[in-house]
Amino acid sequence: MKYLQISVILFLFASCYSSKNMRKENKELDYDKAFIDYLFKEYTGERPSASFIVIQDGAVRLAKSYGYADIANGQLATPTTNYRIASVTKQFTAAAIMLLIHQGKLSYETKLTDVFSEFPEYGKTISIRHLLTHRSGLIKYNRFIQEGRTEQMLDKDVLNGLLTTDSTYFQPGTKYAYSNTGYAVLAQIIEKITGMSFSAYMNQEIFRPLNMTNSIILEKDKPIQNRAYGYIVKDTVITAKDQSISSAIQGDGGIYSSVLDYFKWDQALYSDQILPQAELDKAFYHYDEEGKSDEKGYGFGWRVSYYNGIKILEHGGSSTGFGSYVIRIPSENISVAIFTNRNKRGQQLANRAKALISHFINGKFQMPFEVVVEKEIAENGIENGIKLLNTIKTDSVNYSFTKGSLFNFAISYINNNQSPNALKLFEQLVVDYPTYFGGYYGIAIISKKQGSKQKAIDYFNKTIAYSSAIEKWAIDHSNKMIQELNE
Repeated sequence: MKYLQISVILFLFASCYSSKNMRKENKELDYDKAFIDYLFKEYTGERPSASFIVIQDGAVRLAKSYGYADIANGQLATPTTNYRIASVTKQFTAAAIMLLIHQGKLSYETKLTDVFSEFPEYGKTISIRHLLTHRSGLIKYNRFIQEGRTEQMLDKDVLNGLLTTDSTYFQPGTKYAYSNTGYAVLAQIIEKITGMSFSAYMNQEIFRPLNMTNSIILEKDKPIQNRAYGYIVKDTVITAKDQSISSAIQGDGGIYSSVLDYFKWDQALYSDQILPQAELDKAFYHYDEEGKSDEKGYGFGWRVSYYNGIKILEHGGSSTGFGSYVIRIPSENISVAIFTNRNKRGQQLANRAKALISHFINGKFQMPFEVVVEKEIAENGIENGIKLLNTIKTDSVNYSFTKGSLFNFAISYINNNQSPNALKLFEQLVVDYPTYFGGYYGIAIISKKQGSKQKAIDYFNKTIAYSSAIEKWAIDHSNKMIQELNE
């Protein structure tokens, strides 16, 4: 399925980026406005906002915002609105560390004990590379939050917590396990090596050289211009909630930025402005026990994957009241960034970012099936949605589809209190993949919610029967549910 394209006039914000990067004034650009508006329908009206940018061939193809940056004060979002970008921060933190390595102040093999002499013995086995690639095994920092604590945790508190521990989850370098702790420690390494605050260093070495005048590290009592405030949305209830006990930690997620500032960052990644390309390129590969790899995985602040041999770089972020997603395909010279000030909803932002990529390169990149099936369900009902699903799920040229993605898609309808739609999708999953746990698990969850005790027990037992070791969580949860239902 291809989307009909309509010709519209794109008004860009001339004050926000240099004229050499602008399309010719009044040039007509082809895109389907109705489709793009659909992608962001949940951010329209008096709701929290989303701002996005499509960057193509070195120019801003489209920059647009929906909804409110500050509902209480009636402040609409614009492409200059500053959002907390959460874990998208990691690519900036990684670049700052890479810069210190380029300057000879660190190496990728520098150990924690080389930087912090007071660090426990286990720090002798943890390198900078391990921290960058989430292979350190460091303890999650929420373990260091004392009961009853009200003061926000900072990066230095994360480091101090590690000083009181004596082990890691696993031998460093042997496994991948996503670690916010590692990036908080990287921020502390920057401070120790430079003698500057993380905020000051990022401003001096990253933001100011790139003219990212709208970007800032969150600090207590420091004003943030054009600030978006965070919200939690549940059903029709919108609650202002901007911070949590851990949201002041900087290295793993403390940057506020706008999509137009992100354009400047994206373009710098094609140049030598921050680092020579040969050095910067190291960030865009997966690393394992054997070193740099062409496999999919995690680089330095980036998730790395491939489609038809084309490298895809992406990363999401989620923090109290904020969600973000960025994706780059350097060989196609296209990137998308989406920043929002509401709680992230699973895979939704990733799917929308990928849908924009697909749309603007005319289907050369697969369209996420969830986007088009969700649209069909919303407009024409679940039965038509299932028919469309059955039509496109085997079209691997134009659509990305897996049984796991269908499972997650169905779960999203449970989370949105649309159990009848979810049930139909799980039933389809059972038909298509009768030896896969996902359909049975979903039906069990819905049956329990609906009070169908025996059916729930039967389907939890089927979940256990068809779950592999990878789905141990489903086995454990099913056993727990069966026990509760039998009490």
